[in-house]
Amino acid sequence: STLLASSAASDVYKRQIYEEVIQNVWFLLSSIEYDIPLNREFGLNAAYIDKPITTATALATADIYDKIGEYEPRAEIVSIEFTTDYERGILKPKVEVEVNGEYDEYDEEYTE
Repeated sequence: STLLASSAASDVYKRQIYEEVIQNVWFLLSSIEYDIPLNREFGLNAAYIDKPITTATALATADIYDKIGEYEPRAEIVSIEFTTDYERGILKPKVEVEVNGEYDEYDEEYTE
């Protein structure tokens, strides 16, 4: 009975970490640099706005890798795909991530 409760608690904890990482990645990718007071570098760089689609895709991809690596090291990017609307000049990234490694809740340090 105790083993089952311990296993269930562990599963709940893992699920909470997973949801936290996904939420953090979503918030990071939904933010633009300079929009967050006291953390102006948080969020994506808007430098690729108004650039040609191919240039914007390359800049956005590099920025996504850099920002996720810096702000959410528990997430590992599996793939980045873009949906493009050339007529309207819209580029939408779809980022697939996996949660990896272990996270020590007491020290708040990420370990691989």
